[in-house]
Amino acid sequence: MFSFFKKNRHHPITVFVNNIFGVLPNNIIWYELALTHKSASIYQNKDYSINNERLEFLGDAVLNTIIADYLFLHYVNENEGFLTNLRSKVVNRSTLNEIANQLEIQKIIKHHCDFSDNSSSNIYGNALEALIGAIFIDKGYKVAKKVILKKIIAPYINWESLIQHDTNYKGQIIDWAQKHHRHIEFISKSDTLQNNQQGYSTELIIEEKVWGTGEGVTKKEAEQQASKNALHWLEQSK
Repeated sequence: MFSFFKKNRHHPITVFVNNIFGVLPNNIIWYELALTHKSASIYQNKDYSINNERLEFLGDAVLNTIIADYLFLHYVNENEGFLTNLRSKVVNRSTLNEIANQLEIQKIIKHHCDFSDNSSSNIYGNALEALIGAIFIDKGYKVAKKVILKKIIAPYINWESLIQHDTNYKGQIIDWAQKHHRHIEFISKSDTLQNNQQGYSTELIIEEKVWGTGEGVTKKEAEQQASKNALHWLEQSK
């Protein structure tokens, strides 16, 4: 169960949050919950479980809002499409997982599963979003914004590099298919991933042939992975 106490400066989670984000928790419960994967749920039955998924949902919304606000103010001459694309590069799973690993969230998250395989790497990016949700509830919007911009974005995001590097693999393969007058189709189905997590598997079909496959927690992730594999095959076949 949760540790019910007020500011204990020596608690491992308090030390971690303070060292990484410069925040001293008011209510440690939110941060404990943010670092509790569903495999280690505090309580669980067939209809309800207590873990970091709800905080992840909240943190995702807070992160998207703050990044949108930042881009709106800093790229005043760019259109909506540019801003949306740039924001998506920051908040996508790959970027968040990489930042979470840099922050060493994997060393403190509570879980009861083997997360050694690559399909499980999203849990760290998800936990980062959950921590953002915890900071938002515990400290408010202004502190959450300061943490995101100064402790997460500034040290780990190179805006110019993101602008130059297109990670929208689905968009790239669709553009290629249209340019070459090829019919393209994504076929996705619900599937069980390698870590027994429910997700999706996708086949990218061009002219009735499979050009790439992918899997992910969401259909969008699976389609992006299939597109990336198809683009890699195209590059290799040149």
